[in-house]
Amino acid sequence: MWKTLDKSELVTALLLVALGTYIVAAAWEWPYMTADGPGPGFFPLWIGILLVVLSALLIALQVAEAFGGKPVARTGWTGTRPALLGWGALVVAAALLEPAGFVASYLLLSTVLLRVIFRRSWTSTAVVGVISTAGFWGLFVKLLEVRLPAGPWGF
Repeated sequence: MWKTLDKSELVTALLLVALGTYIVAAAWEWPYMTADGPGPGFFPLWIGILLVVLSALLIALQVAEAFGGKPVARTGWTGTRPALLGWGALVVAAALLEPAGFVASYLLLSTVLLRVIFRRSWTSTAVVGVISTAGFWGLFVKLLEVRLPAGPWGF
């Protein structure tokens, strides 16, 4: 039985169960709801629960396959590079949010996603990047009056 288990996926799923459990335990200490709506514990709690449930499902599918069940579809490494680039771009954009401002960090994120990962032309990357950045900025800053980091340019 143990020979047929994909040990890398099993270990990853177990680590994600542990991480999800930690997130649920931490979020449990925060207010779930406030007078204004969802509190700081709302989203982390549900994200942690979802992480535990989906990771447990992966473990169950792995064990079922080891006992002769339907094989679990494997993920190939071909999608790993774009996924890691996307996560990396998101991390960089988040790190630049305060010093560069929302507009610059979101424009950088959309440029990397569209040009590098989805391999769109520079023209479509620029058009979609500028329009989506302006749309999000207008929605959050002007319509919803959310204070987003302005950066050195003042917007």
